[in-house]
Amino acid sequence: MAVVAKKTLSDSLTKEKKDSAKGAKTVVKKAKSTVKSNEMESHDAILRNVTEGSEVGKVFNLPENKSLVGQFARVYYFNQRVSLAKTKTRGEVAGSGRKPWKQKHTGRARVGSIRNPVWRHGGVAHGPTRRDWSLRFPKKMKHMAFMAVLSQRIRSGDVYETTDLTVKEGRTEEVLRMLNSWGILGSTLLVMDEVKNNLARACANLKNVEIASATNLNAFQLMKSKNIVFEKSALEKIKDKYVKNK
Repeated sequence: MAVVAKKTLSDSLTKEKKDSAKGAKTVVKKAKSTVKSNEMESHDAILRNVTEGSEVGKVFNLPENKSLVGQFARVYYFNQRVSLAKTKTRGEVAGSGRKPWKQKHTGRARVGSIRNPVWRHGGVAHGPTRRDWSLRFPKKMKHMAFMAVLSQRIRSGDVYETTDLTVKEGRTEEVLRMLNSWGILGSTLLVMDEVKNNLARACANLKNVEIASATNLNAFQLMKSKNIVFEKSALEKIKDKYVKNK
């Protein structure tokens, strides 16, 4: 009888331990869910569509100019090109410049250098060399191309404005929540006054999300992305910069 009583006591103690462990797990799960809900509530920045009737839309209201934008795109592509292929000529390859043997009376073909392109370990004739592919584009034409592209994107309804572009922890999940709460799909360009390290780290793993500062923004970036989200301060900075060139 004493053995049976001991078994029943041990069984009841183990049940109580299991029940307490289950209760602790449920408390932890509830705490995690509340933390996640608070994080979702933290991304409540308001997103507004920039229209033609707004102050920015009145500044950027240039007509479409395909020829100018095409010229800018061509120059931009050429300036991104880097020349890497390079071969050494007979004057650059390492080796002696002495004539191997005299010109006549040897019975052998005449040779002036052991590094001529015909010989092994010689230089390369007519090989590729490094060259500068960059092209010059006038500053005023660059500004007009930027204004024409941004005007077209505003007319298409692809430009948005928000009060603040910040993430607390710099995690990719935060950026995805922010974009999903706005209902933005496809490639997105986030433009801010100055690039923030947390946001740059959070967007590093997202191939469809690009960040840029208002100072270094160019027309090619505006053409490439499907959606353009401006921080309010960045949009004001761009408006003040280009209103003089109108």
